[in-house]
Amino acid sequence: CAYPVWTPTNWATLITGAETGTHTVSRWFHSLPTPQDATTTLSTFVGNAIAAETVFEAADSAGLKSVAIHYPAAGPSRAARAHVVDGFGHPGFGSTPFEVTPALGYTNLDGIANSFRVELRPAHDWRNLPETKSPPLEFAVPIVTKKAGESQALAGLAIDSSGDGLDTLILCEERDGATELGRAAEGRWSDWIARQFTIEGSETDARFRFKTVELSPDGSRLRMYRSQVMLAHGFCEPPELAAELSNRFGPYLEHASILPYSWGIGDLDTSFEEIDYQCEWVANVGNYLLHEKGYSLLYTHIHIFDYLNHQFLADVDPASPGHSPEKAEVGWKAFRQSYVTADRMIGKLLDAADDDTAILIVSDHAAYPQVRATDLCGLLQDNGFLVLEEGFTGRFDPNEDFDRIDMARTKVFVTPYRSFELFINAPEGSQEYEEIQRDVLTLLRSWIDGERNESPVVLALPKRHAPLLGMWGEQCGDIVYFMNEGYVSGYPSAEGAEADDPYVWAPGEYGGHHSPYLSTARTAVSSNGAVFIARALGQLKKGYERPLDRLGPMSQAAVVPVVCHLLGIDPPAQAQRAVPRDFLEGAATAYERSSAVPEWEKGTDVRGFGDRVWTQGGDMVAGFFAGDSDKGPQ
Repeated sequence: CAYPVWTPTNWATLITGAETGTHTVSRWFHSLPTPQDATTTLSTFVGNAIAAETVFEAADSAGLKSVAIHYPAAGPSRAARAHVVDGFGHPGFGSTPFEVTPALGYTNLDGIANSFRVELRPAHDWRNLPETKSPPLEFAVPIVTKKAGESQALAGLAIDSSGDGLDTLILCEERDGATELGRAAEGRWSDWIARQFTIEGSETDARFRFKTVELSPDGSRLRMYRSQVMLAHGFCEPPELAAELSNRFGPYLEHASILPYSWGIGDLDTSFEEIDYQCEWVANVGNYLLHEKGYSLLYTHIHIFDYLNHQFLADVDPASPGHSPEKAEVGWKAFRQSYVTADRMIGKLLDAADDDTAILIVSDHAAYPQVRATDLCGLLQDNGFLVLEEGFTGRFDPNEDFDRIDMARTKVFVTPYRSFELFINAPEGSQEYEEIQRDVLTLLRSWIDGERNESPVVLALPKRHAPLLGMWGEQCGDIVYFMNEGYVSGYPSAEGAEADDPYVWAPGEYGGHHSPYLSTARTAVSSNGAVFIARALGQLKKGYERPLDRLGPMSQAAVVPVVCHLLGIDPPAQAQRAVPRDFLEGAATAYERSSAVPEWEKGTDVRGFGDRVWTQGGDMVAGFFAGDSDKGPQ
């Protein structure tokens, strides 16, 4: 994987073929103009953030049409023939600019996150009540939009359609059955609902649906899940593509994850029904564009596995203290279903592909189970390197408390929102800079978790050595570090029990992570490395698996050269890797050393000395090193 091993960096590498330092996406936001004197930020899920030519631009230069569907930083398009369906592709909940509002739940139960608490009461003042076998109950259904003043209030109704008690929810525009928008029996989804919202003063078409997750016959238990309210337009380049695709394949759903299950407003089935919908939509749209509309290159991404790894990996991997048979049963069920869903999507693409169509299945990373939680910022703070404003108490969180750093006095700082880089608050190359860098590196490299007798930091490098990991440039930290396997820094971690060590502890809850670690981190069950599976008949070896002990892992930056080789086009201008030739038909897998040696090779002993090597002074390298000149024949 490219470093750091996480979403924005890895997906940028997979469309540029460039190293991190070249495409510049090392974090979730750029700090502009530089981290040391930033006045603004730029999301690295916006195409403008990538400072390297993309494979879409390379295809355009060759006269080929390409399309990216739900792909990070693919939009705005940077080439006329490079088309985009949701070129933001951010995995975060509520992050996309193409929604009116994110998904939410409605319930009369306690303890369910991300839900409106509603009250079911006898329907009052309704006109045109739908047919019901017993008295219906009503409840309010507010839809709170991202911006204040644009929200709507709809009316919900629970009815008895069979005579066995309440079993169906109906959503209406107002207390009038004639304004019904949709209905869903328990365990079922409504049809998609078209609705207009006023967004920034303009009438905007949007689409959503809802599911009746639970409805008891007497109404004492209600769980209703309302999907993301997606814009019906504005998410495609060219713009007219949105209506064409929606009319043919249904509304576009951007965020599909296991959050309904995590919140408790839905079960795993609810989550996977949304994920299934998204995957099927992507496959259908991809096939349509490739085979009916003349596109030569399709890139798309689904985020299902990352969500699952964060949620369930520690449950299923015995290497994590959070593992248990009970949790593992649910976790493995989720993982199995994720592969069924992804296989179904890939199957649709394979079934439609002819022999000239190449398919590459690539991941940005995988994950490793959490073992310990850390407070690296606290370590820096208590050793005088990170200085906060007077009066600040509690554990420093760079995502929430960045503005509380005292920039006049601090020696190092971190940028908000997930960073594995430290920035030195002194001119680069100055004596002060060098001293701070040296002292912080010594602190990180000598930090020990006393309970486990190991260092939470596996690697800490000064900026001058960061190119070993493909990192350089003005966005690169002055110190780059990565955590030892299982140690979490940079992500929120649940607080654990009181511990003697203020910087390392056992968390109250365990998860799976990837960004803190090297891509070579692995257990018997898990690996943080990425996957590359390819089919290109007549070009790539069939059934070939690279022997890692001979050739090592493939670089993620080599994917774009492979794509361009298969298309027969030049790679992007800043691509920095070559096609792994061992993948190609006719190329030898590895070079076998010849057992024949020339006549003048007289053989060597176990020390590497042969009978024609000068060793009479007792040392074949005598005089080679400084201070060695007095050695030699006596």
